[in-house]
Amino acid sequence: MMQALTRLTLDHPDYYYDRKTNRYKYKDTNRFAPKQAILALTEKYRDHSKADLIKLAHQYHSGQLSLEQFQRLAASNIKQIHLAEAILGAGGVEVMTPARFLIVARQLKRQYYTGIDPLTRDRFGLKHLAADIVDGISEAQLANRLRMYGDAAKVSFWSVKTDVARSQDNTEARRVLGKTHQHCEQCLRYAALGWVSIEQLILPTQQCECRSQCKCTVEFRSLHTLNKKPQRI
Repeated sequence: MMQALTRLTLDHPDYYYDRKTNRYKYKDTNRFAPKQAILALTEKYRDHSKADLIKLAHQYHSGQLSLEQFQRLAASNIKQIHLAEAILGAGGVEVMTPARFLIVARQLKRQYYTGIDPLTRDRFGLKHLAADIVDGISEAQLANRLRMYGDAAKVSFWSVKTDVARSQDNTEARRVLGKTHQHCEQCLRYAALGWVSIEQLILPTQQCECRSQCKCTVEFRSLHTLNKKPQRI
């Protein structure tokens, strides 16, 4: 699984991925591609994968896909969305270490099989979604569920972002409420805590009623540099 996780196929005519340097290069000149160009391409790839994921609802209900085919394609799209979010959280594919790919692998395990909502204790994952499909959920319901699976990949963004912040000697973090969002009770409480140990940080989208629709962000700081402006992500 780890080998498969290291592949994010951006499928762009101008770039290719060089495994030796862990960077993208121009195909015609063999020079390194600009970091911001690759991050922008990764965002587009993520959004395209989300759209493809949601389309599976119609493809299944119209008889184009069997349940087995649906599950396989859904799992593949979810993996690619999580990978893209993780790379965006890291700030580039070159920052993705084996340990950070493992963070993604753990999140995917939850999305596929072992997820448990900490608030309701309900189980979730593609395995359980397949059971609901067999029970006859509508195309609209399935599309909405798939949309939530795509949005849930934000946790890979924040998990990797936090790991990078930790590696940069940041020791504290705080939740920052989104400016144009109606906040749930839990998000308001987490933000009110202010600065906490980075190990105690509850990531956006986690343990809150907003779930995958959470718009909170995070700031990081180091106790050794309290006179400096916090890193806002």
